[in-house]
This record gives sequence, C-alpha cells and structure tokens, in this order.
Amino acid sequence: MDIRFDFSLFLEKNLRSGDGMTARDLRIRLRGAEKAALSVARRHAEGKVGFPDLPFLAKEARAISRDAARLRKRFTHMLVLGIGGSALGTKAVLEGIGGRSAGKGLLLTVADNVDPEAFLPMLRSHPMKKTVVVAISKSGGTPETNAQLALAVDALKRANGRSWKERLVLVTDPKNGAFRRMADEEGIASYPIPPNVGGRFSVLSPVGLFPLAAAGVSPEKLLLGAKTMETAFRRKEPRENPVLFASAAYSHYLTVNPKPVHVWMTYGQGLDRVAEWWQQLWAESLGKLRPDGRRVGQTPARAVGVTDQHSQVQLYQDGPADKVYTFVKWMKGGASVPGAGRLRSLFEAEFEGTIGALWNAGRPVARIELGERDEVHIGAFLHFWEWVTAIVGECAGIDPFDQPGVEEGKKITRALMGEKPAARLRERFMRKMEGRAPAEIRIGGDG
Repeated sequence: MDIRFDFSLFLEKNLRSGDGMTARDLRIRLRGAEKAALSVARRHAEGKVGFPDLPFLAKEARAISRDAARLRKRFTHMLVLGIGGSALGTKAVLEGIGGRSAGKGLLLTVADNVDPEAFLPMLRSHPMKKTVVVAISKSGGTPETNAQLALAVDALKRANGRSWKERLVLVTDPKNGAFRRMADEEGIASYPIPPNVGGRFSVLSPVGLFPLAAAGVSPEKLLLGAKTMETAFRRKEPRENPVLFASAAYSHYLTVNPKPVHVWMTYGQGLDRVAEWWQQLWAESLGKLRPDGRRVGQTPARAVGVTDQHSQVQLYQDGPADKVYTFVKWMKGGASVPGAGRLRSLFEAEFEGTIGALWNAGRPVARIELGERDEVHIGAFLHFWEWVTAIVGECAGIDPFDQPGVEEGKKITRALMGEKPAARLRERFMRKMEGRAPAEIRIGGDG
C-alpha cells in the first residue's frame, strides 16, 4: 500500500501568510489529538463506538463473499435501497475502484432518493426475476427506505409470486426494529449492523461489504487496507502518524484558526463519489452545538479538478480567506489507457498548478495521493477519514457520533406524513408556519 500525506502547506514557515500553523501550534494540536484519540479509544473499549473493530472482521467478510458468490450464479442485478450512510459508502467504493469488477459481479444500482421521477423509472428498469433487492436501515424506521421497500416488494411479488422473499435481503439491527421483525417473521435473509456503528461510519460493515461483494468487489481486501491503516495509527509516533498529524492540522482550522469551509478538490475517476461520502461524514459529525453554546463545524464543499479549476478556483484564489483545502488524487490513475501520455502530463500539471496558485495566495492546502485504484487503498483511505473525523470532533468538544439536527428533521417529516404519534408536533409546526410573516412572489400558476 502506498499513500502520501503532505501537510507542509499548512505550516506557517511554508505559507507565510499568517494563516498557517506555527511550530508551537503544531505541538499543541498534536498533544490535543493524542488526548482526543485516547478519549475515542476509551469509548471504543466501553463498547460505545464500534468502527475501529470493523477492519478485523475477516471471518464475516469471508462469509459475505461466499454468499455473494452464490447470488451471482442466480441473478444479474442488485438494487440497494438506502439513504445517507446506507448508500454513500457503497457508491464511493464501487466508483472509486472503477465500477462493476471486471464484469463478474451483479450490476449494482443504489437508490438513495425518493423523488418519484427518479426512483420509479429506476425500479421499472430492473428485471425483477433476476434482481436481488437489498434494503438497508439500522432502525428499520427510515421513512425513505420504507417507502422504497414497499414499492420494491410489490414489484418482486408481481414478478415472482411466492418466491419473492428469495430475492430480498435486509441489513439492519441484529435484535431490534421493524426490519429485524420482518426478517425474523418472514424468513428473509439478513445481515446485522453492529449497534455501536453509526450509519456514516458503516461502510466497512455489512452495510457496504455485502452489496459491494455482490458487485465483484473484494470485502477481504477492503478490510485489509483498513486494518493496515488501523495498525499504522496505533503504532507510529505522533509526528509520523498520518491520522494524528491530520487530526491536529484539521482541528487547528476548525477551532484555533477556524475556517467555515473545507474544500475537497479531487483529481481522478471515482474520487468525486468518495468526496460525497466524506461530505456526509464531515458535516454530520462536526456540525454541532457545543455544551457551552458555541457552534462549530465546517461546510464541506467538493470540487472536481480540472473541471472546477475553471469555475470555482477564482473564488478560492481571490475570494475570502475562510477556507481550508484538501487535494486528493491517484498516483497512477489512467496509466493503462492507451495514448494517455500528453493528457496525463496536462492533468498532473493542472493539479500542481492549482495547488501552487492557492499557495501563492496564502491558502492552507493539504495533498493526499493514493497509490492504486483498488480495494486496499480505498479501504485504508476511508478508515483514515473515519478516525480523523472522530478525533477532530473530540478536539472541538462535541460528540462526533450523534446527529441531533438530522433527528429533528426526521421528526417533522414523520409528522407531516401523518404518523399518529407525531400528531401534536404536526399541529404545532403547521400553526407556526401559518403564523409567519408573508413574503412570497409567484409568477403564473393558478393564484
């Protein structure tokens, strides 16, 4: 495995703009990152946080591989129903390593939206006699996934009659929730999500491993990469530890010299989907209200080089100095494409040139390069960011593993959908909306 982490343009002695970390800043932030890592480790030892265990589930990964191999002999398509952490990790890995593995896996579609104009045509495009449907919800009460599942089950029943259950797999809590009851009562195949692993940290659990294995991706290699990163994190000294060093650097720009925006600029096929996964991880974990009433967080923005060099970099270069930048690329991407030499040289020059321009403007820039487009590197990279996010959250004095803001939106959604337990909430919400001062302009329509 070969991953390069370069944070030199975070350092004030290289940046010389007053916006970088001094040697003293770095020492303090490294000590803070060490303490924060120990705090996360204590929560892990108490069984409250489970993502550090996932790289070591080799036995479970082998079983998933065997199950996926049997599915590939019977079916041609897989439709994954999920949203947020139940979908983004699978898409990130699949597209990160180049899509369906050598044509040997099932054709995988991830449905992470309930827009009827998108979902219903997607559902109808699947040959339901040859399709496996995978519904993912830890609670079993995710309204979007439940709505998708109801429609998918109807389609399975129409196409397959009584054998529809053979074409459905549920990934959910091992003991509780509507999906668990459905699996147990109906005899539907299922995989457990560890109770102490939240959705955005779950890609290396059956949430991601099972559909990816069906698509021909090796879950064993994904976990091997994550295990390699976990081992390096546990053994290396702070200044040689990529997780602690990155955590120290990013926490500096979240707390001491706060930047409200964190821009990821990706160079290379598939990395934009990885950036989508990172956006949820970073935003949902770090955008919080501290116990002392202070609000912390960064808006994660993604840009695709070289496309967005011609659309966004003008802002980054000459606009407000309120951002921190991370550039991500493959070391060897596109090397096997015939005739790629000249375009590859231009592509690499764009990468270096954009970093150089931001450096000249005094912007803090990190660069990360991944050796190969394969499962090992993706597994290591995702696990790296999970640890960095957890530690940065601890450094900021918030809980990186909850999401109270998301839960509030879910409560209002359930109320508006007419759920009886939420009737009072719906009434209060509607009264509040009706009492707001009007400021509406409408062109056309019936009004």
